[in-house]
Amino acid sequence: MKHPSRWLLVALMMTVLSPAAFAASRIGWNGTWSGAWGGSRPTSVTIANNRVVSYAYQGVSTPVARSRVTPRRVIYGDNGTTVILTKTGRATAFAQLHSSQGDATAQLRKQ
Repeated sequence: MKHPSRWLLVALMMTVLSPAAFAASRIGWNGTWSGAWGGSRPTSVTIANNRVVSYAYQGVSTPVARSRVTPRRVIYGDNGTTVILTKTGRATAFAQLHSSQGDATAQLRKQ
């Protein structure tokens, strides 16, 4: 065995990239995720083909031009507002909003 460090690296990668990690990435974000900012102001985010298509707040739907979707996180925003969704389960996510008007959080559920 000339390169034992290679085998160690392969073993480490197999541990990190477990079946659970692969399953989470296959589940994906596509669909509509609904919740309420601060627990009382309804919101939803629609994701299709690994990009945020739109979000709704106070009954108004707004298209989203740019977003970044990874197996664990979704980031989108414009005009000084940033929203980060982090998966907490198969069909649940925690949302954080940061803007010049303040910050808010929401628990989202995939519909």
